[in-house]
Amino acid sequence: MKERRKNAFFSMETFERIGLTAAFCFFLYLIWSSSAELESQLKTSTDQFAVVHDLQIEYKSEVQNWKNVLLRSNSQDSLLKNWKIFEAQHKKVAEAAKQGLFQNDVRAINVKLEAFVDAHAANLLLYKQATEILAQQNFNPHKADDSVKGVDQPLIEILEAADAEMEDEKARANGRLIAKANNRIEQSLVALFLLMLIAIWRPRR
Repeated sequence: MKERRKNAFFSMETFERIGLTAAFCFFLYLIWSSSAELESQLKTSTDQFAVVHDLQIEYKSEVQNWKNVLLRSNSQDSLLKNWKIFEAQHKKVAEAAKQGLFQNDVRAINVKLEAFVDAHAANLLLYKQATEILAQQNFNPHKADDSVKGVDQPLIEILEAADAEMEDEKARANGRLIAKANNRIEQSLVALFLLMLIAIWRPRR
C-alpha cells in the first residue's frame, strides 16, 4: 500500500513537471513565432510600399530612353529602333503604375497614382508627335526637344509626393505590426514568469 502511494506520488509529480515543461515550451514558441511573424510581415510591408519607389526608378529609365531617341536617332531606321525601346519602357511604367493602384488601398496615394497614369498616357502622344518633328528636322533634336520640354516634370513631382505618402503609411503600418507583436510577446513573458513562480513555490509532497 505504501509502495503504491509512493508510485502514485511520483506519477503525479512527473505529470506536473511534464505539464509545466510543455507550457513553458509553448510560450517560448509563441515568443519565437511572434518575432518570426513580425519579421515576415515587415518584409511584406516593405515590398508593398516599395511600389512607388520602384516606379520612380522605372520612370527615370523612361526619361533616359527618350533622351536616347533624341540624341541617337540619325536615320529613320535608328529612330524606329530607339522609339521601340522607349515605347517598351513606357509600357512597363504604365503597367507598374496600374499594378500599384491594384495593390494599394490608401486613397491619398491612389489619387496621385491615377493622376500619374493619366498624364503618363497623354505624354506618349506628345512624344510620338515629337518624333515626327525630329524626322522633319533631319534629326536635329532641338525643336523636337522643345516640343516636349518639361512634360516629365509634373510626373516626377507626382511620384515624389506619392512616395512621401507611401513612407508615412509604411511607418504607420509597421508601427501597428510592431505594437501587436510586442503585445503578444509581453503576454507570453508574463505567462512564463507565472509558470516559473508556480514551479518555484508549488508545495512539495
